[in-house]
Amino acid sequence: MGRPRKIDVTKDWQPPNPLRLNKKENSKSYRWIRRSEMDLRKQQGWEPVGRSAIGLENDPRISRGDGAYAQCNELVLCQRPQEMNDAHKSYLEEKNRKVMAALGSQFHQEGHRSGFSTYGNVKVESK
Repeated sequence: MGRPRKIDVTKDWQPPNPLRLNKKENSKSYRWIRRSEMDLRKQQGWEPVGRSAIGLENDPRISRGDGAYAQCNELVLCQRPQEMNDAHKSYLEEKNRKVMAALGSQFHQEGHRSGFSTYGNVKVESK
């Protein structure tokens, strides 16, 4: 047995991702949205993005849809101002915080009602 040989590991080839954007504005937030959900998302401030606005006008994977919007099968690329996106995110975080507080309160009430002692807080951990 000799010394272990050094093996060079290279990254495997991966197909190009048609949903990855290379040309974006920092003041905008982008998201691929299902065509069937467009009415709801427009109420949340999302607007369809033109192919030429992000440099995908010649990409055959994105040009499959009808019209001048960037589409990939049933997905439509949309954008909204970053400030609006941040405000919506903080609204949802506050709403989730209130729901978790209500669940914790309900947990302690149910435990007390059934004769068990409950301690601590209810937390949901995510990766």
